[in-house]
Amino acid sequence: MGFLVAMTLPALVLALTVLGIWEILRTKRRGGGGTAMASTGFDILQEALYPSKKHEIEQREHESLMAEEDAEGAPPRSRIDLSAGTAHIRLG
Repeated sequence: MGFLVAMTLPALVLALTVLGIWEILRTKRRGGGGTAMASTGFDILQEALYPSKKHEIEQREHESLMAEEDAEGAPPRSRIDLSAGTAHIRLG
């Protein structure tokens, strides 16, 4: 009987909540970072219950793989003054 209760959805949510609280307390003591296991567990649970969550998780993974480059945009030899509303562009 106890095994059937442990296999229910509310028991899973309760276990993930307890895991999340434990991770928060552990992180505050040690000063760590990163993605928590409970957060990953809740994402997987939501993906199973809400089909649109899969798209959100895939988008988040895609954005984390994209490299952000500050060099994108105007060439370094050009100058843009937003307050004056002027742009000085020097070609090659």
